[in-house]
Amino acid sequence: MQFFNEIINSNRNYILEKNITKNHKIYLEKIVNHINKEKIIIITWLKNIWKTEIISDFIAKTKIQDRFFYFNKDLDFDNIIKDNYSLDNLFNVYLDLYKNTKYIILQNISQINWIKEFLWKIHKSDYKIIIIWNDIKIPNITEIEIKNNLSENIENDLLYWNIWKSYQLTDTIIKKEYIKLIVDNIFLNKIINLKLVKNIFLYKLILTKIAKLDCFIFQRELHRNIEETEKIALRTFMDYIDFSIQEKIIYKIELYDFKKEKIILNKYKYFFSDNWIRNSLSNFNLDKNILIENLIFIKLNYNNYLINWWLNWIFEFSFIATKNDTKIYIHISKETERQEINKEMNKLQKVPWKAKRYLVINNIDKLNLKKYIYDDVELIGAEELLKKSL
Repeated sequence: MQFFNEIINSNRNYILEKNITKNHKIYLEKIVNHINKEKIIIITWLKNIWKTEIISDFIAKTKIQDRFFYFNKDLDFDNIIKDNYSLDNLFNVYLDLYKNTKYIILQNISQINWIKEFLWKIHKSDYKIIIIWNDIKIPNITEIEIKNNLSENIENDLLYWNIWKSYQLTDTIIKKEYIKLIVDNIFLNKIINLKLVKNIFLYKLILTKIAKLDCFIFQRELHRNIEETEKIALRTFMDYIDFSIQEKIIYKIELYDFKKEKIILNKYKYFFSDNWIRNSLSNFNLDKNILIENLIFIKLNYNNYLINWWLNWIFEFSFIATKNDTKIYIHISKETERQEINKEMNKLQKVPWKAKRYLVINNIDKLNLKKYIYDDVELIGAEELLKKSL
């Protein structure tokens, strides 16, 4: 009984004493809206990205301090809660202390044996349940992704992002070391320990290769590239990528062929959920064009667009983003000569579906353009596009 009380107190103190560092209005509204209508919702996203802080803010804003049960398996340092029975016993002790409990908030619980039995039992009751994890998909349950938005400091976002308090660190060396520690923490806790990855070197090698990629590639081709230096089974290779996608570290987007009007199967371009992870994997020396492209992807993803890379004949364009009735074409040019940029602009104009079109140009001010909009194509610098409301 004593150790149950200790677990209860440590969990309550942890969630109630969280320092609120950001405005979470958008996500709080989503959570309140869904939990009022549904019995159970899932909060997902990358480890260390605001999820716990948002739940703490939710508890405070909705004034349910004496009406919630919170359990985070990561705080169970003595491994007391091993299965659904011990979790059920902990919950019953909690109910004796807080009899008006209505909300059950569970975090990082996938390693508890028979956790689904516990979830099924409480789901049949009148409790409202919030699960914080990326690990297990439950059919027909609403998932709310906590995504990180761009800040006003685009240059910092490009290289380091605004993760936690890294934006307050002025010393570049300390900032880089801080970010590397967080990345290692994510890999250790969410990949190595949780997924039981045996070869951390190979896992990091795959992620590093992907971080440096600037093209679409078939999965088997990427596997062959890695096998040139390190032996790894195809199944293990694909598992490592799937683990990274599940934990919101990377995304893979498909290539849409306009001429054939279909998706090219098994050929993907990979993007990272945050630039600081991608850049840290190459010791913060990643090509700026890759970082710009990744940041544009992050902006589109934050705004809930369905994103594809696209092909028109032999010309590959950067992004086609679709949301409801809105469609945006974006192509990031690597050209520096006016003549070549004009060719890309003409190709962008010939795309069959009508929509807003952006041609993103590096060092656009140096081109001395007389105008920046040609028909429905807008020539724009990367930073200006990133500051736009898309």
